[in-house]
This record gives sequence, C-alpha cells and structure tokens, in this order.
Amino acid sequence: MALLTHWDGEPVHVWASLWSSPLVEVHDVLGSTNDRARDLASGGAWLFSVVLAEQQSSGRGRGGTSWHSPPGAGLWISALLPESRPQVPHVPLLVGLAAARAAERVCRNLSVGLKWPNDLYVRGRKVGGILCEHGHGPVVAGVGVNVRQQRGDFPQALERRATSLEAAACGRVSMGELATELLAQLHRLSSAMTGELPPEVHRELTERDVLRDRPVITDQVGQGVARGLDGDGALLVERPGGGRVRVVAGSVRTW
Repeated sequence: MALLTHWDGEPVHVWASLWSSPLVEVHDVLGSTNDRARDLASGGAWLFSVVLAEQQSSGRGRGGTSWHSPPGAGLWISALLPESRPQVPHVPLLVGLAAARAAERVCRNLSVGLKWPNDLYVRGRKVGGILCEHGHGPVVAGVGVNVRQQRGDFPQALERRATSLEAAACGRVSMGELATELLAQLHRLSSAMTGELPPEVHRELTERDVLRDRPVITDQVGQGVARGLDGDGALLVERPGGGRVRVVAGSVRTW
C-alpha cells in the first residue's frame, strides 16, 4: 500500500482544494476505502475527508458481499459525511442520488436509476453501489462506480448483471471529473441526510426508482410488490394479502 502524490494528472492537493476536502488520501492499493476512512474518522478527521484507491483488494458491498475493484477500472472512493441515525434509510439513497447525478453529468446520454437501497443501474445492469457505515461520529460513505470495464472484464458471475459507464456507450470518462461531480453533489445533499427528505428530492428518487411496481422479495417482510418510497426513504411493499408495509433494512431482489 502506497500513498500517491498525484491522481488523474493532478497533485492530490489540487483535488483537495477543488473538492473543499480537508484531507484527501489516494492509495495505489487498499483493502477497502471504507476501512481506511473509518480509521480516519476514529482519529478525528473532519467531515468530507476523502479516501481514494486505484484498486481495492477487499472491496465489499452490503452484507459483506465482495465488490470487484480492479486497478484503474472504476472510481473507488469513500467520504466522511454528517452523522445521522443508523435507522434513517434515506442516507444510502442520497449518496446513490449524488452518484447518479454525477454519472449523468459526465455521460450526457445516460439515465441512471436507483435500486433501493444502494445500487445504481443503467439499462438494466448494475453500474455502481453504495456502502454507508454508521458508527460514533461521521457516516462513512463508500461509492464504487464501474467506469472502464468492457465485455469480458467482469468475473463470470457478474458478466450478465454488471456494466460500466464506458461500456454503456458513454465514451471516455474522466475519473477526476466524475469524482468532482460526486463530491459536489454530496455537499449539496448533505443537509438532507440528517432530517426529512425535501419534497423535490423525494420526487427525484421516485423517478429513478427501478423497483417500482415490480414483484420483489425482501429480507424484512418477504414477497410483495414494490410501490415506491415513503417520505423518509423506506421502501413501500404491498403484501399479497393487501396492505402496505415499510421496509427499512435488508436486501431486496426482483423475481
């Protein structure tokens, strides 16, 4: 593991200034950017400190699933965000919204959807994921966006389900531009992470919801039909016998 002094053609301190970040670390290889960001938070690092890695050797998603993070193929980044209650379900959605907006700003021909609670989808395939970890102090928000992978670059188990921005006909993507847009959107949305979802943000999340009106299986309540999001970002599921329930945690898959 080595700290890099330059990233995407610029000194690291230039990125720190551009992102209004009190600390930016860029590593050639890390086990997990979230783990390093959590260590920084424990040491008293300020909000919007950022950790980047060219490669993650032990990248992970929700529930401990592995995240394929090969060198130079994607944006593997974590940031320290304002503290929020762990039971507030909309924090990963807001981080996902920031990533979706950022991707669309660097890829003007793409439309990015959100799969509750933490995945980014383009044309039916997963292009990115969010992992928010709560503790004492800041939220550690990890974002992984596939950028450069082409057909055949993903492990066989992911080949039919995953894509990247460039594989989705985006053209050449600047990692620096993507990270800059992401951090800008995280700054804009940070005030909504500790309170109610603003109506306009709720509307945008609803418009991006790729699960709406689809049959789903959830860890929390079993089978049903996804019926959108309530005001705090919980997934509304209509049960087979009637009535709607709120899902605030766990995994969801379509069937």
